[in-house]
Amino acid sequence: MKKTLNALLNLDTLVAGVGLVLIVVMTVAGVFMRKVMGRPFAWMEEMQIFFFIWTIFFGGSVAFRTGSQVSIDLIAVRLSPRARRILDIVDNLITVLVLAYLTKGGYQLMMSVTKKVTPYFKISYSLIDLAVPIGCVLMIIQYSLIAWDKFLRDREAAQEEGAEA
Repeated sequence: MKKTLNALLNLDTLVAGVGLVLIVVMTVAGVFMRKVMGRPFAWMEEMQIFFFIWTIFFGGSVAFRTGSQVSIDLIAVRLSPRARRILDIVDNLITVLVLAYLTKGGYQLMMSVTKKVTPYFKISYSLIDLAVPIGCVLMIIQYSLIAWDKFLRDREAAQEEGAEA
């Protein structure tokens, strides 16, 4: 049971990792076929786009979960602990709102291209664009869990400081 739960929780890592490996393998094979054999793959670009989009949005979820997203804390490190907590709350709210907006936009994009298919494999662009709302929802979940955990740790630290005083 625990193994199954772990596998589900790390599904985004698997999707992003497999996608990245496939992009590299396809690109190397494509360069070889084009430059050495003189016979490029006709389907290369559409599959690269498919795997790039899925890798980006599922990789974003992994980055949020592991705390690896880009962060510029030039101002935040100079603030008092109280001001830093307020900034963190505002930052968390803005991040979740932006991701929610991207989720809505990704869903609308996915629904607007239901009849459009890729030229070679005839894959629906809706399937390609499905990565946007799924990835954004996963990022919202990951970011919310991290923010909640940080909030609880900050609260415990504040209570311990109050008890010591």
